[in-house]
Amino acid sequence: MDDLTDCTLADFLADQSTNFRSALPLVHSSESKNLISIIREGKITVTQCDTFTDDNLAYFFHGRPSYRKTYDKPKDWQLPFVLILKSACLVNMRRVFPFDSGAFFSGRLPKYLSEFKPEGYELSTQGSEAIDLLIDIFFGSDSDYLHGKARPFDEVKQRRKLGIRHSEIQALCAMYNRDQVTADDRSLAIEVQSESDVAINDHLLGIVMPRPYFDDNPLKTRLRAIKGLEIRQYDVWALSTESYMAAIYSHVMDIYRKLGLVDG
Repeated sequence: MDDLTDCTLADFLADQSTNFRSALPLVHSSESKNLISIIREGKITVTQCDTFTDDNLAYFFHGRPSYRKTYDKPKDWQLPFVLILKSACLVNMRRVFPFDSGAFFSGRLPKYLSEFKPEGYELSTQGSEAIDLLIDIFFGSDSDYLHGKARPFDEVKQRRKLGIRHSEIQALCAMYNRDQVTADDRSLAIEVQSESDVAINDHLLGIVMPRPYFDDNPLKTRLRAIKGLEIRQYDVWALSTESYMAAIYSHVMDIYRKLGLVDG
């Protein structure tokens, strides 16, 4: 690299190494109206993306059950559900971002980060290794990543010898430390995109859903027939979508502990 070339996140990670391997699975969240068709068809189907408009994509987050749509007074079918999947389910990775790409392009992330070009934050060429590096460098462990406990900015800057050519990396570290952040937890979630339908058969580890869907006997029977599937449900109240997220995170963490994916 030229001495006077700014270093992108992709450039930076290409020069890093780690022995850390994240044990976290992939998470797919959507509105509950989509749950029955996914279970019936045994796959998550790609749809036309409103951010990358030339692509048909399916979206996942690494480990974190972050959610995209919010409603003040959601109907039952607008409430979120979460599928927890083995990472092996993804065979055609299209893009990897260290945050929610929709939040980036819609201006919900801090200006000090969103003023950089998105290409520098796109990490698909490094695949799962990029995910391991992101968690190791900026958080230190799967548990701290899940809880949003980023390594302090000055610690990362000093340990990784970040200088004036590493503005993109410093911006990401600042955002992970919640500096001037007004966006929700999607700013902390590593995003993975698939460009082909994703089969869930033999890959589904857990599910979290609203109680009206859990109480549906045909759906419950189908889910209970899946060997080893961890099923959790949350009660429905007169709350906004965002108000359910703490319960969803708690259920997801409970599944991770049950499966031995996180400690404690």
